[in-house]
Amino acid sequence: MAEKKKNRRQAKKEIFGHFEQCFDVPRLDYEKRVKPLRNKTKLSGVLAAGIVYGAGFSIGLFGWKSGAVDVTVFSKLVWIMMVPATVAGFVTWMMVSNRREYPVRKEVNAYIDKIEGEEGMLWRYAPILSEFRPDDHVSKRVLQRSQDKNFSKIDPEDYGKAVLAIHTILGNSSTNPLSSEVAEAVIANLSLAVAPAYVEEPIY
Repeated sequence: MAEKKKNRRQAKKEIFGHFEQCFDVPRLDYEKRVKPLRNKTKLSGVLAAGIVYGAGFSIGLFGWKSGAVDVTVFSKLVWIMMVPATVAGFVTWMMVSNRREYPVRKEVNAYIDKIEGEEGMLWRYAPILSEFRPDDHVSKRVLQRSQDKNFSKIDPEDYGKAVLAIHTILGNSSTNPLSSEVAEAVIANLSLAVAPAYVEEPIY
């Protein structure tokens, strides 16, 4: 029994080695790479919201002081202006965020294309997710698109999450060794694949 478990751990170790050879995990961790950018762009959204709200408040205050509106209308205007201010802030944040993330998204998409090649690569590890994370529907969708060779529909952020999920499972070999069936299925999938060249280059 102990020998069988040892063999399963060894199989998982070999699969893990192949995985790390194919996937530069830090490079594919899209969410981590863009988090600093998203935090900075929030300031743009707050500023836009403040400008819109400030303009509406100033108009309302001027109307109240000039007698054009009474205090009740002015009070309502103060609350109503929160809606367009919030919308303006959100839209500005999204626009600025997308613009700043574009270079990262473009670079990660190009790297994904290189990894996937013509026949797909990530889907070959699907049995691992099925065994350990059967309810991870986001990652399963990514793997399905990899298998279908529908690479243009793969979102780089979701791809990164799927890679991280598999990497975490494989890295925890001492606690959860792969079953023999899963190990054999993955090895069979990989036997027909050509590992992409691992490129070590600056990503920032």
